[in-house]
Amino acid sequence: MNTGGARIVSISNNGVRMCAAAARISTTDGGAVKAMERGDGGEKDLKLIKKVVASGHKTILEHLSFTIAFHDVSVLAEQGLIEFRLASYTVKSRRYVDFSGAGYVIPNGLTDEQLAVFKSNMDARFKDYGALLELGIAREDARFVLPYCFKSNFYMTLNARELAHVIASMRYGRLSRYEELKGIGESLAEQLKEIMGETDINEKPSQAQYTCKEKEANFAPLHVCAPESEVVIKPENPEEALSFALRLTDRFEGENAVKQLVKDARPRELEMLSYGFTVKNVSLSCVTHFTRHRMQSLIVPFPEEALLNGGYVLPESIKANKDALAVYENAFSDNLENAKKLSSLGAGCALLAYFALSGNTVDILFTMNARELLHFMKLRTCTRAQWEIRDAAQDMLSGLMESFPALFRYFGPSCAVNGFCPEGRLSCGRLQKTEE
Repeated sequence: MNTGGARIVSISNNGVRMCAAAARISTTDGGAVKAMERGDGGEKDLKLIKKVVASGHKTILEHLSFTIAFHDVSVLAEQGLIEFRLASYTVKSRRYVDFSGAGYVIPNGLTDEQLAVFKSNMDARFKDYGALLELGIAREDARFVLPYCFKSNFYMTLNARELAHVIASMRYGRLSRYEELKGIGESLAEQLKEIMGETDINEKPSQAQYTCKEKEANFAPLHVCAPESEVVIKPENPEEALSFALRLTDRFEGENAVKQLVKDARPRELEMLSYGFTVKNVSLSCVTHFTRHRMQSLIVPFPEEALLNGGYVLPESIKANKDALAVYENAFSDNLENAKKLSSLGAGCALLAYFALSGNTVDILFTMNARELLHFMKLRTCTRAQWEIRDAAQDMLSGLMESFPALFRYFGPSCAVNGFCPEGRLSCGRLQKTEE
C-alpha cells in the first residue's frame, strides 16, 4: 500500500569516466589528465571498472556520486538511512513545517483486521497533532505524537561504493527487517543496474550479514522521562596528549594556548582527544538531531524499542496547558493499547516500529573527538537549538567540564566561543546584548 520510494535524480558529471581514470592512474604510466582522456565514459570504461571491482579494488567507485530523492517514505525509513555516515542529507524539518497533511505509510501484508487497527490509530494520532497545534502548541513539541509511519521527504548524496553498501543493508542486512526498506533497496539496485549495465558493483548478501535477535513484544508501562547524559569514555591523560599535540604543531604557546586553539579555524589538535557518552531517555525526534552529526560513532536501537520501553518526553509547553496535556497523554496511552492489539493479531516487532511515536524514548551511545564536540556544542548549547538536545548537550558539557576543565571551559555556543552568531535573522540577540 506504500506508494513512496526512492529515485536517483542526479549523477556526477563524467562519473563513470572518472572511476575508469582512477583505475588506470594507479597501475599505468602517464598523468591524471591523460588517464581520463583515454576513457570513453561508456562500455570501454565500464568494462575496466568491472574488472577492477571484481578483483576487490572498490576505492575507484568513490569518484562516482549520486543524489537520491526519497519521496513519501516513512520517517522510520529516514531514521535508518541517515545513520550511514559517508553520505550527505537534507531533511524536511519537523520543527518548522506543519505535518498535518503529510499522511502516513501503510506497510504491505496487513490482514483486514490489522489494517483497520493500523489506520484507525494513525488517523487518531494525526488528529491529536492537529489538536495540539490548535491549542497553541509549537510544531516542535506537537510532533512528539506523530507515529513513525508518517511520510518523510529528503535528499541523500553519496558515492557509488557507499550506495552499494546502503543497498546491501536494505536488501540483506540490518534494514532488511523492514519490508518498506527492503523494497526501496531492490528499487535502487535496479536503477543502479540501468546506470552501470553489466558492471555489478553491488555487495553480496554475505557481505551484509547482520545478526539480530527477534524479541517478543513485551510492553513496559508508560512513563514520562527526560534525557540523562553521562561521560563514559575519556582519555587517561588529556592534558598531556593535548600539550604534546600543541608542541608538535608549534602554533600556540603560553597560558592562553588552549583558548586560542578553541577559537582557531582548524583546531586539529583537538582530534587527539576522544570521548564517549550515553544519553538515556532521548526521544526518537531528538535522536535525529544527534544522528546528523557525521563525525562520530553512534549506536541506536531499532525504533520499536522506543515503543516497547514505554518512556516518553513531556514538553513544558504541554505540561503547562491542561487541555493540551490531556490530548498528549491520551495519544500515548491510546497508541500503546492499539499497538498491543496489533501485536495480539500477529504483528511482529518490525511492524510495531511504525507505532513508535516521535516522543517515545531510547538510550543511545556515541563517541566524538574534541574537535567535533566543539562543533556540536556551538550548535547544540545555543538558545536556538531544540530544547531537548540543548538540555542533553548542556548536561554533556557539565560532565566534560568535570573531566578536563582547562579545555572545556572554553566550549559553548558560537557567540561565546567565536564572538559571532551564525543564525542570521533568527539570532536570539544574546551577542548583541553582550556587546552593548
